[in-house]
This record gives sequence, C-alpha cells and structure tokens, in this order.
Amino acid sequence: MSSYDSLLEEIKSRIDIVDLISQYVNLKRAGQNFKALCPFHSEKTPSFVVSPAKQIFHCFGCGEGGDIFTFLIKHEGLTYREAVKELASRAGVELKGFKGEAGRDEKALLLKLNRDALTFFQESLMKDQRARGYLEERGIGRDAQRMFSIGFAPASWDALRSYLEGRGYRTELLIKAGFIAKGTKGYYDVFRNRLIFPIYSLRGDVVAFGGRALDDSMPKYLNSPETVLFNKGRVLYGLNLARDSIRRTGYALLMEGYIDVIISHLYGFTNAVAPLGTAITEDHGRLIKRFTDRVVLVFDGDQAGIMAAKRATSLLLLAGVDVRLLCLPEGDDPDSFLRRDGADAFRDLLERPLSIVDFLMRYGKDRLTIARDAIEMLSKIPDALIQGSYIKMLSERLGINEFFIIEELKKVRGRVRRGEAAEGPVDSHGKRPLDEIYIIRLLLQMPERVADVFETISPEDFSDDLLRSIFNRMRRGVPDPDRLLLECHEEEKRVLSEVMLMDDFEEPDKVLRDCLNRMVIKRQRAMLEDLQSQIREAEQKGDSDRLLRLLQLKQEAILKGRRA
Repeated sequence: MSSYDSLLEEIKSRIDIVDLISQYVNLKRAGQNFKALCPFHSEKTPSFVVSPAKQIFHCFGCGEGGDIFTFLIKHEGLTYREAVKELASRAGVELKGFKGEAGRDEKALLLKLNRDALTFFQESLMKDQRARGYLEERGIGRDAQRMFSIGFAPASWDALRSYLEGRGYRTELLIKAGFIAKGTKGYYDVFRNRLIFPIYSLRGDVVAFGGRALDDSMPKYLNSPETVLFNKGRVLYGLNLARDSIRRTGYALLMEGYIDVIISHLYGFTNAVAPLGTAITEDHGRLIKRFTDRVVLVFDGDQAGIMAAKRATSLLLLAGVDVRLLCLPEGDDPDSFLRRDGADAFRDLLERPLSIVDFLMRYGKDRLTIARDAIEMLSKIPDALIQGSYIKMLSERLGINEFFIIEELKKVRGRVRRGEAAEGPVDSHGKRPLDEIYIIRLLLQMPERVADVFETISPEDFSDDLLRSIFNRMRRGVPDPDRLLLECHEEEKRVLSEVMLMDDFEEPDKVLRDCLNRMVIKRQRAMLEDLQSQIREAEQKGDSDRLLRLLQLKQEAILKGRRA
C-alpha cells in the first residue's frame, strides 16, 4: 500500500461516517443502519441510508453514494483534493507528500491577491457616488451591495496596480491574475470605470472578478482570465449563495447575467444563478447536478435568446439535468420584469414553464423541423423513462406515430456512436445487468472465490462500463471494500455503495455458478454472432479460404460451448 493510500485509510479510520453526516443531515437509526431525507435531492420519504459497519452512504432515490470523501465533495461542492485536506484537518492527520500539493503556493497567493483586490474595489465603491447611484437606480441598495460584495474599479490608469504593488505583489502575478496588462505606454489596469462583481467558489473564496462598464467601453462585460483558481466554463455566478435554496426548492433558476441574479435574490428567488459571460457548458450542467436534477432556464423572448436557450438545453440534457424553459416577454430580462411587475407576476410564470416539446412547438417553424429538433434534443437524455415520456408527448402534440419518432431517434444515436463520443454509462436504477451486479456483490461476500471467477470471466464480459471498471480493480488486488472505495472514482463509488448495501446471498455458491454460466453463454453467443457475420461477408466476397477457416472456428466454438 502506498503512503498516499495509508494517509487516506488513516483519515477514514479516525472519522466515523455517521458522526460526519449527522452534522449535515438528521439521521435516524433503522436497524443496523441510519436513514434520512436525502440532502442531494428533494424527497418526502427517506431513502438516504448510512451504514456505520461499512462506512458508506447511498441514496436509493437519486443514486448518490460513496464514503466520507464523496459526501463532503457532493455536499460542500469541494474537489477531491479539498475534501481530503478538509477531512485530514478534522482528523488531525498531517498530509506529508499528499498528491496534488503542487501549485498550492500559487493558489494561496492568488487567493490572497484576490482578497486584497476586493478590498480595493469595495473601498473604491464607497468613494464613488456615481457608481453607488447607478446601483441604487437599479434597485441594488447598500445591503445588496454588501451581500454580493459589489465593488468599483475607478477610471484611473493604474490605481489598482499601485495599490497591489504597494502590498508587495509582483507585476508578473498581477498580469497572471488579469488585473493589469502592458500597452504602448506601459502597464495599465484592465478593470477601469467598471462595477466589479466578485466571483466566489463554493467554499466562499474569491476566485475571479466580472466587471460591467459604466460608460460606452467595450466589451460591456469583462471577466478575469482563467487561472489555477478559475475556469469560467465550470463556475456559476451566485451558486455559493444559491446552493441551499436550490436544494430546498428542488430546482435552479438559470439566468443570463450578474444583475439578473442579484435582483432575483432580492425579490426572493434565491435559487438563481448565471454563467459568467459565456455560453452554458456541459460542465455547468454537472455542477448544477450536484445540488438538483432540475433547471428552469430563463431566457429572453428575442431570436438570440431562443437560439441560446436551444443550445443550453441540449448541453444541460447531456449532463442528465431535466430542463424546463421560462420565456419572458420580448425586451425583458429578469431584472426589468421583476422591478416592473414584481415577485408575484414572476412566480406566476414559474408555475407554468415550458417543457422541451412545448418550447419547440412555440418557437419552431414547420412540423417536421420541430420534430427533428426535438428528436435531436431527446437523444441527449440519458434517462430512458424521461425520454419515453417526451416521445409520447411529442407524438401527441405533432400527431406523429411513436414508432417513427423512435426509429428516427435510433438513427440519431447511430450517428453519435459513429461520429461523436459514445454515450456514457446509464446511471439509473434497474438498468444494469443483474448478473454483473451479483458478480461484484458475490466477490465482496466470498473473496476466497476470486481465483475461480477471474479464471472464468474477464472484464470484457461486462457490458456495463462502471461495473467492468470495478471488476478490473478487483482483479488487480484483493476485493476489499475499503480499498476499493479509496481507489474508485466518484461514479464508481455511487454504484459500489449500492452494491455493498445489498444483503448477503443465502446460497452464494449457487448464485455465483448460475451467474458465471449465463455470462459465459452470453459471451459464446456474441462470439458466434460475430463469426456468423464474418462468414456471410466471406460468402459474399467469394473468399473460400477465409470461409473454411471461419466455419472451422464456428464448429470449435459450438463444441467448446457444449462442453462448458
């Protein structure tokens, strides 16, 4: 075992998962385990289970599961490295030689720099009546300014540079952070005469800044460059404030800009977030999915807004997020609508958002174009049940038989498999092959049988990507649950935690024998089908030598199957 693995095991041995999770969730004993309402999705009946014996958790409602590291990652929105460091601190474990410490000094220095820059921007706002007056005219008073830490960059050529260099920061670091740039007359502040909106990580650290021009300067909005702290395609403005509300309401309101989010929060819609001057990405969808499976996408009713909504919907669907769309009157954004018509009018709109199909029906062109656009979107939905409900809805709305929609959907998926990346593993319950699930569970129950199993089947016999990967990890070492959880990535942990919570089999040897037999038969059938396909090809080409070899291989495979 590596020193790194030893560190992780020591952390796990010192922190009881029940003690950790009970700090966040109201756990109640249920037999040998504990149960609670899931903190990761909205539910009325507890389906979130914590096992003190196995030191794992699993939600049988949404599928989230794992160990203490996974829980902190999901609940606090931390990276794996951050979770390890946080739990090590709680456990009193020193992380000597911890992987991923490279770059820590630069991150810490950039975080300190950003904090100092924020102090400068906030002090500058207090000194500038014009900037404060603009915010107040937009309905953003002093309390809101403090809540969102809004600042101001004066029009001065190098005021920020002078302030930060006076605190000992080097020019190179200020350039890397995006605060200054070099022009023909020397270095100058990048943010000038702009309202400043600090961008926070989920941990509450300032990782970047967005600036809105108060004059005709272009671009109107300007963001910090990407750094070791900041990737704009993976950060949502306001999520640090909105995440608890998102969990509580069960959905996120996805808007376009900073001020839209701020005004929405002030009017009580505290689950509002926005991307940072960039199009919605699939990573944004994955980020939202940590807190909810549902998004209401708020878009402008003009043509540009409709096109942006289509692109955003497709990417969010790929991330496994259920999308509804709320169309504002043309010329409105959430800011203007809320300040003119108020919270009740906006709440009325929220009660009847458009489904994907209704959205395309309202803004699409002819019937066939609507159908093709809808099928393209539906092909990105990973959940077959949700996809099926949309197919039925599309069929009813357009008067097209479901059979033809499904056939077109197969063609679209075929294009994806041939051209783009293949779809990821299905992550919903009841869709993983039971024999493959049982094999993993049986190896955990009977580790003494690993040699027999590994001699009989291989990873290639697994059709499910995640179960195959877990099986592969077992082949590389003794199938110990604790070691597996340390080695598995987060998606594997979700599956493994559910398998680990299954009851032991009463007749494990019989179940194992039956599972292995079925998997071997399945492999032989697949091999025979492949040989038969090659035989047909050889017959069509008139390749007699190859045909004889293939027929001989087929006969050998049949005899081998009978002996097995």
